[in-house]
Amino acid sequence: MKRDDTGDFCVLYVEPNDERATLFNTIVEQKKPIVLMVAQQAQVLQRPEDFAALKHMKRQLDVPIVFVIPRGERVTMLAGRNGFPVYSSMEALANALATGQLVRQRQFNRTTTATHSTPLASEPKKERTSILSLRVVLIVLACLTLAGAGLGSFLAIFYKPSDLVTAPRQVGHIYLLSSEQLSENSNQGLNDQVQIDLSNLPPPAPHNNYYAWLLQDKSQSDSGAVFLGVLPVDRGSTHLFYPGDAQHTNLLAQYSRFLVTEEDAAIQPFTPSPDYSKWRFYGAFAQTPISATDPYHYSFLDHLRHLLAADPTLDELELPGGLNNWFYRNMGKIIEWTTSTREHWEETSDVAFVRRQAIRTLAYLDGLSYVEKALPPATPLGVNQRLARVGLLDVAGPNQGPPSYLVHIAHHLNGLMQASNSDTALRQQCASIIDALNNVRYWLNKVRDDALQLARMNDQQLHQSSTLSLLNDMIDDANYAYVGQIDPTTGTMQQGVVWAHDHIQELATLDIFTFKANGSSIQLIPNTKYPKVLFAQRS
Repeated sequence: MKRDDTGDFCVLYVEPNDERATLFNTIVEQKKPIVLMVAQQAQVLQRPEDFAALKHMKRQLDVPIVFVIPRGERVTMLAGRNGFPVYSSMEALANALATGQLVRQRQFNRTTTATHSTPLASEPKKERTSILSLRVVLIVLACLTLAGAGLGSFLAIFYKPSDLVTAPRQVGHIYLLSSEQLSENSNQGLNDQVQIDLSNLPPPAPHNNYYAWLLQDKSQSDSGAVFLGVLPVDRGSTHLFYPGDAQHTNLLAQYSRFLVTEEDAAIQPFTPSPDYSKWRFYGAFAQTPISATDPYHYSFLDHLRHLLAADPTLDELELPGGLNNWFYRNMGKIIEWTTSTREHWEETSDVAFVRRQAIRTLAYLDGLSYVEKALPPATPLGVNQRLARVGLLDVAGPNQGPPSYLVHIAHHLNGLMQASNSDTALRQQCASIIDALNNVRYWLNKVRDDALQLARMNDQQLHQSSTLSLLNDMIDDANYAYVGQIDPTTGTMQQGVVWAHDHIQELATLDIFTFKANGSSIQLIPNTKYPKVLFAQRS
């Protein structure tokens, strides 16, 4: 069981192997409000009697207990039946604190308990109702008084009008990078590293540190946050490189938000505080649908993930890792196969090898479903058929299925350009990448023409001297498609696959701003005389 009690809450993360006795003993020691984050496979807190005991313990301790349960209908139901507030994520809990929903529920429970503890049976019904209402008012006022005296727990929420109009200030960027520790069977090694570059930061308060985190989507629990490291601030700037984990996990596939919290330097937290007053800097890829007419309701994040992390069409074809990954890798195979043909033709006159490489090139250009239509029946392709299921080129018109890598990538780039949160620089970058893809399409169509001609030639034709010219043209066009070519007329660089691949990766850049929670943030201030008391104000 993990535990973080450095802030105004005690956060207990209940793990699969935790035992009831250990959990309850830990709870008994607490003086602060408790947040129980229950893992999906946790064995404890699965029976009604567990919650009955926990409810009794809560009354004895007079300490609020709140549940965060990302998944688990049974545990959620049991907690709710026993009067415990339940939230699906730490962010949902923080939002409840921000709006006062958690406070209102606690006040209602206390009022109800106090009211029912006083017998009123001897009073007339009408008079009893009025006295009951008066008692409720008095009890609420008493709670306020006791809270001010430090003998209870109450949240007083205040708004500052300036908070509602102050725009967040941009402080820098984070970049998702790839270690290229790749696998054909997973999306590992892609977007598995993070570079953080922030500036114009105030230093953290004495005895505090800035902690950097990656958070999951807004609809997910914050319990799975990735700790990136402590941010050292030097003259207002901080730079940190996160090298990734041992599994080279694709972070973009699971995480879409970045957060910096300011917390106690003495004890490193294992999860970001749910207290918004400790949130300092924040950024998130937009997750709202871009267009109401889009049947798929894609957001900016969806388009980005299809490009860089996981595309549903490719996943169905057992091609994990996103479009940019396979576009680049398959183009690398084209370069390998085409450039090897000339050496074998010149040195060994191995025309069968030349034909095999041309057929392999066609398989990756057309895709498995279409290359067979261009070749004689039963022609051996000599490639891994799973990796050739999607072609680089569109050879069957606009309704080709699955769509080619070039068409599919351009579709998602256009989606990013249409997003309302995309700035001019991002739209220009996407447009430049599409221009590069058009260059690639032009050169690869020429490669395809040459490869198709070579594949259809017999041995005698392949031995002719004119074959060398054909091989040279195919190799040159393949290299142009890969690395680009300088336009002899304008002197400008016509970019190719390498440039496009690198700039698509650069789209995984997140702007980071000072944090504002719904126009203001909650600050939980512990009462030093009576540790149970928490006052909240907006700041």
